[in-house]
Amino acid sequence: MSLSTAIIALFFLLLFICHLFRTPRPHGGSRPVLVKPPVRYILDQPTSDTPYECKDLRGVKATGGFLQLTMWLAYTRVGKALLLPVFKRLNHLDFLDSVFIPEGPTFHPAPPRAQTPELNEKTLEQLITTHRRSGLKTTIADYVQAFRTGTYTPTLVAERAIDFIKQSNSATPPLMGIVDSDASVVLAMAKASTERWRQGKPLSLLDGVPVAVKGEFRLEPYALRGGSSFIPELSRGVEEGGSVEKLKKAGAIVLGVANMHEFGTGALGSNPNKNHLHARNPYNPGHFAGGSSSGSAVCVAAGLCPVALGSDSGGSIRIPAGLCGVVGLKPTNRFLDDKGILPLDFSIYAHGPLGASVLDCAITLDILSNGMMSSLKGLGESNLSGLRVGVYWKYFEHANSEIVTVCKAALKQLESLGVKVKEIVIPELEEIRVAHFVTLAAEIGSSLLADIDLHFNELNLETLFLMTMSYNVSAVEYINAQKQRTRALKIMKHLFEGVDIIVTPTTAIPAPAIIPAAVSKGISDATASGQLMRFAFLANFTGIPGLALPVGYTKSGLPISVQLMGRWHEEHVLLQAGWALENCGAFPRKKPQIFTDLLSSACLN
Repeated sequence: MSLSTAIIALFFLLLFICHLFRTPRPHGGSRPVLVKPPVRYILDQPTSDTPYECKDLRGVKATGGFLQLTMWLAYTRVGKALLLPVFKRLNHLDFLDSVFIPEGPTFHPAPPRAQTPELNEKTLEQLITTHRRSGLKTTIADYVQAFRTGTYTPTLVAERAIDFIKQSNSATPPLMGIVDSDASVVLAMAKASTERWRQGKPLSLLDGVPVAVKGEFRLEPYALRGGSSFIPELSRGVEEGGSVEKLKKAGAIVLGVANMHEFGTGALGSNPNKNHLHARNPYNPGHFAGGSSSGSAVCVAAGLCPVALGSDSGGSIRIPAGLCGVVGLKPTNRFLDDKGILPLDFSIYAHGPLGASVLDCAITLDILSNGMMSSLKGLGESNLSGLRVGVYWKYFEHANSEIVTVCKAALKQLESLGVKVKEIVIPELEEIRVAHFVTLAAEIGSSLLADIDLHFNELNLETLFLMTMSYNVSAVEYINAQKQRTRALKIMKHLFEGVDIIVTPTTAIPAPAIIPAAVSKGISDATASGQLMRFAFLANFTGIPGLALPVGYTKSGLPISVQLMGRWHEEHVLLQAGWALENCGAFPRKKPQIFTDLLSSACLN
């Protein structure tokens, strides 16, 4: 055989091999392209024709050595070629690589404000004055009343808070609500506040009130780690400002850095690294607190502070609030000033308060918004006549049976307060779930690009799992996700023409148990994470506000929470309904196993 013949034969052999391994479809997707009709056609069809689809995330629960092996495989060429495509297809996460969506993309969901902001000091002051102390939770109103009468001073409160942080973090297991605190800094704030109260010149209703701040915010003089064991490259150039600055200017005593799930990459609140450890649920320290604002919820539930700052990209305020039995408010996306926060997932993100009560969240949001809140005149009114509540029953009932029962009781109570409940259907929930996940993964992956390269061996294993998904999101998938967001916005605008609030459970399951193997190495549990996020993603992806409100307990004593979602910039409507439901007397609070009352003479229980 001549050399030229051999070369030609080799050329055709290579062509044949390439043919065998070529992608079966020109567009490179995993399935035939699905052509979606314009969303207006979906909204025009009868709701009875809309199938319910909101799939569960599926995956192996991995801890310890098995989790280490799984992550090692995921970062090999074989893992990237075989494991990740299987996980994506198993969970319908490859949907966006093979769909044509006729709408254009929307990268930031929240529309401009329509309401005129009002000064709410008078309304809030009236509620403070008429407030009665319960003993099962310590609120901002309790602190204001104590400081006004001189019964307690901010300095005494700060000293007791410092003692509780030390004692609770030295317990077995450690509570780990606060992971970084400087007693001298805390006491300096408290002494200045004490002097202002002595002179009768407090800066605000938060003056002297203890608060905690999630580790995602720049808080001087502490390191900004974002829940990690190192100083991330992502933190370069992030200066203190925005909401943290407003809290300090309001005179709040900032106790320190609250624990969090590393870089906000999970819903459990798992964080085994040496600087943090798992934040423990005060209702049962053998259970997770929820993520990613785990420490913020723990601090409020344990009575250490009546309010804490959290952030929310996939339920990270509402999930831990729900699991720890406190109130959590995710405001409209971009409503508050985002300066001073790690830029992790910029288009689905919002930050806001977790509070001991609805009033605590209202007071804090009013201060953080710098007077841009709409009127809170309805706060304190128990009559909700005229308010229309929408419930998508198939979605609502896609949860643990105990949770469904308790949340239905909350709906009945809303009806007794004058609310009209209306059945609705939310189309394309599954498409919105996938689009939210793709957006979250891609944006976090972009933000952590340098840190995963420089600190790979220092990152938690569950963080690495999400990063494997981040770096397997294509440009087509990301753009299609934003096109799906355009459809989701039109769907929500259509629904809010007929209702004022949409009600769901906050989570589909109560707080998961911390298994022993998860303590040192962490845990990757896609199924539980999906169940915790099931009712959260809609508010993040479309930018609407959501309020998590405790309404009961499981038979084993774990908190159950209901979620209220409203129109963009209508936090005041959610707060009004939440206040009425909270104060109707139908849902008494239970004291957590770990709890302190800093305004009690025997405060360390």
